[in-house]
Amino acid sequence: MIIDNRYRGGGNVESHSAHSWKRLTKAIVAVVVVAAVTVGMWWLWPKPLDTSHTKVEISASSKFTDAQLDDLVQASYRANAGMKNCSVDKVKYDERQSEKIVDMEIDSYDEGHGSALGRAVREHGRSGAAVLFVDMTCQEHVDDEDHVEWYMLLPQDDGTKTWVLQDWGNG
Repeated sequence: MIIDNRYRGGGNVESHSAHSWKRLTKAIVAVVVVAAVTVGMWWLWPKPLDTSHTKVEISASSKFTDAQLDDLVQASYRANAGMKNCSVDKVKYDERQSEKIVDMEIDSYDEGHGSALGRAVREHGRSGAAVLFVDMTCQEHVDDEDHVEWYMLLPQDDGTKTWVLQDWGNG
């Protein structure tokens, strides 16, 4: 009489190696699923504003000190901090170009078109007004979001000497 151990007790008994392969396969699938979920969460989770590779171009200025212009760049980063999954590629301050835009904003305000920068310049004076150009790239690109003009003001009359965002726009 030959006894077949596979059918002992009326049930199907798998070999030890087949059982080990099933456990190993389940473990591999579990690791792959966990890794996929982790990578997906990392990829989709909003990342803070990236300024690690920003190119900064500052023209010579007769209005602001180097320290004030450095603060202007940092103020733009702070104003932009809420933009997740974006990186700032370039920040540029060109005093001549900035002055032209300040003039346009003053004219717009004087004509009743509601320019926030024009209003602020009329209240505080133009000596503290600056326009900073920020080129950025965002993971979720919307229209012309990759170029932003920041209209900033360094108030002179309140003693704080900190940059205050007055307005911004795509340009």
